[in-house]
Amino acid sequence: MTLPSKQLTLLASLAALSLPVTAQSASSGCTDDGWLAKSDEKFAADCADMAFDGDLEERQKLAWMFFARISQLVDDPDKGGMSGKGKAPVWMAWPTDPDTFGTAWPFALDKDVRNDLNPSVEKKDIKAGRIATADPDGANEEVTRNKISYDYLIHNGLTTKIDVATYFTKHDYVDMPVGSVELKASWLQVTKGSPAPEGALTFRFDSGEYWWRGLHIMVKMKPLKDPGDAFYTEEPSWFWTTFELNDNPGVAHVRETLITQRAPLPQDEISEILKAGGLAGFGFESYAPNGTQIRFTENADGTTPVILGHTDMEDFAGSPNTAQPQYWKAFEASCHGCHATAAYNPQTAAFFPFSVPTGALHPGYNKTDSAGVVRYLGQGYRPLDFMWPIAFQAR
Repeated sequence: MTLPSKQLTLLASLAALSLPVTAQSASSGCTDDGWLAKSDEKFAADCADMAFDGDLEERQKLAWMFFARISQLVDDPDKGGMSGKGKAPVWMAWPTDPDTFGTAWPFALDKDVRNDLNPSVEKKDIKAGRIATADPDGANEEVTRNKISYDYLIHNGLTTKIDVATYFTKHDYVDMPVGSVELKASWLQVTKGSPAPEGALTFRFDSGEYWWRGLHIMVKMKPLKDPGDAFYTEEPSWFWTTFELNDNPGVAHVRETLITQRAPLPQDEISEILKAGGLAGFGFESYAPNGTQIRFTENADGTTPVILGHTDMEDFAGSPNTAQPQYWKAFEASCHGCHATAAYNPQTAAFFPFSVPTGALHPGYNKTDSAGVVRYLGQGYRPLDFMWPIAFQAR
């Protein structure tokens, strides 16, 4: 996790803090002294067993620990921070998709919290065959990434279509480094007719005040034995979780009836993690993980899909009415399944069309592209290591 130098003193004081672990549990080595101050690479490597061999409660705890790490507070004298508290989470100073893919200028990783909202392409527009930037005055999804992820994309030339084509003349797949962190935040503008819900954190960007609806977190924990098999293997490599405002309409219903892998922590454990992270009382208590995911199907059985998503960011996956999650009877969302189809075909110089599969994939999995041509995943496509931003944003 790349932090401004002003945060080093805080981390030094927190380095000795540890969380209680059960003897011989998968969390041993992950929750020990100094977990907050570890580099992203070391923390991911140390916590891979907890992520992939631990039970659902251990995974839920890890979700909160990742949340605490990426939410370390930095001063924001310019905009007044979240909810006017003078501070904002460090991920708001990380490079966005436009910072990564939309410019040839290097990003200053020690810069302050940005003043402008930098939304990424809306998935709903992609699904409909349109590539468009989100309306800056409406619902926005903003992708940010840590230094490990940013450096890999830049140094390997994965930010332009020409360079992606060149990359695949020498490689058969993308293999993001352990410790890569990719985030996607959801914001909604505050208006007289649409105020921020009680308990929601807000931020005043140049275009107006927005309330924070939640955050996707994906972290590369360990490499696959065969990165070229990313489309099909149940071997875990990425850890997925999504945080959402607890009072979002319908989120309780979705969490309790449609999310498949979830083990809510007792409030005292949540408070302990936030306190260890120096975040107690800031307002993060109003948010929680909807669940976690590490593979396509439950227990790698190849039969029962793992369902995980956010009721705003994946509203298109809910039914019968996408805008009313409190009435959903189905939620066809899978972070792992969706991102697994991020792929590039060197022969056609085309990315696989965006789709939202659940459950295990096979070479015959297909999707019709915007030109009406059916594309088959097994016909020449190469894995982008779950990195849709490459396909969405390469210019």
